[in-house]
Amino acid sequence: MKPFQIFKNRYILSTVILLFTLLIIDDTTIFKMFKMKTELFDIKEENIKKQNEISNIKTKTKQLTTNKFALEKFAREHYLMKKQDEVIYVFDGL
Repeated sequence: MKPFQIFKNRYILSTVILLFTLLIIDDTTIFKMFKMKTELFDIKEENIKKQNEISNIKTKTKQLTTNKFALEKFAREHYLMKKQDEVIYVFDGL
Protein backbone atom coordinates (compact mmCIF):
# COMPACT_ATOMS: atom_id res chain seq x y z
CA MET A 1 0.00 0.00 0.00
CA LYS A 2 1.43 3.34 -1.02
CA PRO A 3 1.44 6.21 1.51
CA PHE A 4 -0.47 8.64 -0.72
CA GLN A 5 -3.10 6.10 -1.65
CA ILE A 6 -4.89 6.76 1.66
CA PHE A 7 -5.50 10.38 0.62
CA LYS A 8 -7.49 9.29 -2.41
CA ASN A 9 -10.45 8.73 -0.13
CA ARG A 10 -12.33 12.05 -0.17
CA TYR A 11 -13.52 11.74 3.44
CA ILE A 12 -10.03 11.27 4.80
CA LEU A 13 -8.73 14.06 2.59
CA SER A 14 -11.45 16.47 3.73
CA THR A 15 -10.83 15.52 7.36
CA VAL A 16 -7.10 16.17 6.98
CA ILE A 17 -7.75 19.53 5.32
CA LEU A 18 -10.22 20.49 8.06
CA LEU A 19 -7.79 19.53 10.83
CA PHE A 20 -4.98 21.40 9.10
CA THR A 21 -7.17 24.48 8.86
CA LEU A 22 -8.30 24.28 12.48
CA LEU A 23 -4.87 23.62 13.92
CA ILE A 24 -2.64 25.91 11.89
CA ILE A 25 -4.29 28.30 9.45
CA ASP A 26 -7.44 29.60 11.15
CA ASP A 27 -7.50 32.70 13.40
CA THR A 28 -8.51 30.63 16.41
CA THR A 29 -5.91 27.90 16.32
CA ILE A 30 -5.32 25.50 19.16
CA PHE A 31 -2.18 27.41 20.14
CA LYS A 32 -4.00 30.74 20.27
CA MET A 33 -6.84 29.17 22.23
CA PHE A 34 -4.37 27.87 24.80
CA LYS A 35 -2.70 31.28 25.05
CA MET A 36 -6.07 33.03 25.46
CA LYS A 37 -7.09 30.54 28.14
CA THR A 38 -3.93 31.22 30.16
CA GLU A 39 -4.47 34.98 29.78
CA LEU A 40 -8.04 34.57 30.98
CA PHE A 41 -6.82 32.64 34.03
CA ASP A 42 -4.28 35.40 34.81
CA ILE A 43 -6.94 38.09 34.43
CA LYS A 44 -9.31 36.23 36.75
CA GLU A 45 -6.57 35.96 39.38
CA GLU A 46 -5.83 39.68 39.05
CA ASN A 47 -9.55 40.42 39.33
CA ILE A 48 -9.75 38.49 42.61
CA LYS A 49 -6.73 40.39 43.96
CA LYS A 50 -8.30 43.72 42.96
CA GLN A 51 -11.61 42.79 44.61
CA ASN A 52 -9.76 41.96 47.84
CA GLU A 53 -7.92 45.27 47.62
CA ILE A 54 -11.20 47.15 47.06
CA SER A 55 -12.79 45.49 50.09
CA ASN A 56 -9.76 46.39 52.23
CA ILE A 57 -9.95 50.01 51.07
CA LYS A 58 -13.69 50.12 51.79
CA THR A 59 -13.18 48.87 55.35
CA LYS A 60 -10.33 51.33 55.89
CA THR A 61 -12.48 54.18 54.54
CA LYS A 62 -15.36 53.19 56.77
CA GLN A 63 -13.03 53.07 59.76
CA LEU A 64 -11.58 56.49 58.92
CA THR A 65 -15.01 58.08 58.60
CA THR A 66 -16.38 56.61 61.84
CA ASN A 67 -13.36 56.47 64.17
CA LYS A 68 -11.80 59.81 65.15
CA PHE A 69 -8.65 58.23 66.56
CA ALA A 70 -8.03 56.22 63.40
CA LEU A 71 -8.43 59.38 61.31
CA GLU A 72 -5.94 61.23 63.52
CA LYS A 73 -3.45 58.36 63.30
CA PHE A 74 -3.81 58.25 59.50
CA ALA A 75 -3.28 62.01 59.19
CA ARG A 76 -0.20 61.86 61.41
CA GLU A 77 1.39 58.94 59.55
CA HIS A 78 0.64 59.87 55.95
CA TYR A 79 0.39 63.66 55.92
CA LEU A 80 2.74 64.46 58.82
CA MET A 81 0.08 66.53 60.58
CA LYS A 82 0.59 67.47 64.18
CA LYS A 83 -0.99 69.24 67.08
CA GLN A 84 0.14 72.79 67.87
CA ASP A 85 2.30 71.90 70.86
CA GLU A 86 4.04 68.92 69.22
CA VAL A 87 7.31 68.51 67.37
CA ILE A 88 7.61 65.84 64.70
CA TYR A 89 10.85 64.11 63.76
CA VAL A 90 10.82 62.29 60.46
CA PHE A 91 13.27 59.42 60.07
CA ASP A 92 14.00 58.31 56.56
CA GLY A 93 13.98 54.54 56.01
CA LEU A 94 17.37 52.89 55.87
